[in-house]
Amino acid sequence: MVAPALVAALGLLLVLLLFRPPGWAMVLFLVALFLPGRWWHWKTRRFRRGLRQLKRGNAGEARSEFEAFLFQVSRGPNFRRLQPYFNLGRSYPYEAAGRSNLGVCDLLQGRPEAALEKFRAAQAEEPSWVPALYGKAVALNLIGETEAAETAARRALELRPTYLAARLLLGSVLKSSGRDAEAEAVLAPVVEEGRDPEALLRALDDQWGLGQM
Repeated sequence: MVAPALVAALGLLLVLLLFRPPGWAMVLFLVALFLPGRWWHWKTRRFRRGLRQLKRGNAGEARSEFEAFLFQVSRGPNFRRLQPYFNLGRSYPYEAAGRSNLGVCDLLQGRPEAALEKFRAAQAEEPSWVPALYGKAVALNLIGETEAAETAARRALELRPTYLAARLLLGSVLKSSGRDAEAEAVLAPVVEEGRDPEALLRALDDQWGLGQM
């Protein structure tokens, strides 16, 4: 999809080339090109700050940023409708991602039950948002609901077969259930790539505290 704003800008550029308007009109044209992108950058700034804090492991700071972003979006009902106009035609599930990232904050702070609520809210917002499904699987596994965790992990992997974390988690759940043959089949693509699934599973355990693999 081509952003309507981009189409309009190209149309204006064609008009400028054909009719050669005065300098002030050129200035207005350049401003019109510049402002929408800056507006979008400003509108999503709290979301980006939250991601930076999350990557640094600052769950508390990240939570504040994502909560502020979601509050801001809730006060602007046209956010989703206007997104393609100012985001070069791309549509990203910011609200679902924000809620999902709040779930990650809860996981990092040792609150899987609270995290599960966030991931479910994100999935309700965007059913095919894979990070929410993966986070849901992690939270379910942590609270002992292994069958539901397996279902969520499988669904995440169906939607995105290259999602390594979901594949590792599913392998972990299957191994912990004594279904070693199924786990090996799930982890086979990882082995074929020359990677050590056991080492990757241990890293996943270190990240989320999933228990013995």
